[in-house]
Order: sequence, then structure tokens, then C-alpha cells
Amino acid sequence: MKCILFGGSGEVGGAVARELVKSDTCSQLTMLGRRSVTTMNGETKVEQIIVDTSSADFEKMVKEKARDHDVAISCIGIGSGTISMSEEQIMEVEVDLVGKYARGCKAAGIEIFELLTAVSSNETQANSRIMLFRVLGKKHKTVVDVGFDKLAIFKPGMIVGNSHTPRWITYLTGLIPDSIGWGNIRQNEVARAFVTHLEKKVASQKKTVVTYGNKEMKMLIRD
Repeated sequence: MKCILFGGSGEVGGAVARELVKSDTCSQLTMLGRRSVTTMNGETKVEQIIVDTSSADFEKMVKEKARDHDVAISCIGIGSGTISMSEEQIMEVEVDLVGKYARGCKAAGIEIFELLTAVSSNETQANSRIMLFRVLGKKHKTVVDVGFDKLAIFKPGMIVGNSHTPRWITYLTGLIPDSIGWGNIRQNEVARAFVTHLEKKVASQKKTVVTYGNKEMKMLIRD
């Protein structure tokens, strides 16, 4: 599979990129981003393309670069930066930018899409009174509405090993069962789940949208 990844300079996105490079399922990896990822320099199956995400033509640029790819992956997210940002600023990244990327990939002919979001993400939350839930709900709905044939949505709880997750809170969330979704999951487990879905599940995926919480991701990589 030829894969295109947006958000590979982030921590989860970088972990996903490393797993894709190791996987025989990924024959080529195109990484779109505002800057290059130095750890990917020299990787024979990786092409890095620097893009201006603020450009009015960003969606068209994605369409051009995504042609002839089989899978599109979005790992864009703001993380702890949301503390100092307005809802409008967060929406520009989490919803508007991700939406442009998804629509550009769809226009390029890609029908398999993987999306990183977070626990509690659901399109029914788009009108929530809680800002974070509201943004994630709109992000969820925006990508679902693009209409991919096969969409996998990954909704991790507290990501252990990510600098955006305070270490102290993982001691508390470590007590939460995986079935509830708000508990801990390691960053490399999330990344491995993205790739394992492509390796083992996407070919037989019958539902248009499948979702993976902590429990489902851990079961996927364990099977």
C-alpha cells in the first residue's frame, strides 16, 4: 500500500510513521507537513513534502500530492497547546485543516482513511456545552461526512509516553479499565494499532466506519 500521512512531525504521528516504515504492508510513505522530520531522512521508502497549511490552495495541493496513494492517515492534533488557544484557533487546526486534508485525499481517489482523535470523540458531541467535546465532535463529523469507503477512527485515552500527557495523571488514569476508554495506552500501542488495522483488518472491513478505543486497540495488536 502507498500511504500518505499528515501530522508525522507530532509525537503520535512520528510513531505511526516509524511503524509504517517497518511494515511490509506500506510500500511507500509520503509525509506532508510544515517541516521535515529529521529522523525520517534517508529512509528509502519515505518522501517528505513541505506544504503551506495556511494556503488557500491547501486542499488542492493535497489532492495533487495524494494521487496514486491507497491510504490516507491524519495524526494532526494540538495536544497541550489547547490551553493557550481560543476555540476558533483550535477549530482551524482540528476541524478545518483536517477537513481540507480529508477532502483533498478523497478527491485524489483515496477511499481508505485513518483518523487520530481522542476518547469521547463522537459526532453527536458537535453541539456539546464542553468546548473540547464540541471540537472533537465536529472533527469526527467532518471526516465522516467526506464519505470514505473505509474509515477507521482511533480514540485513545491517556497516551503514556507522550510529552503532552502529564506523568502524574497517568498514575490516576492507570486505575481506569480499558473498557471505559479514559485509561492509559502507550504511544507505541496506538501507532502499532494504526498499522495493524492496515495489515489485518482493512481488507475485510465491511462497515464504512470502525472505531478503536483503548480496549479495541490493545486487542487488535495482541491478536
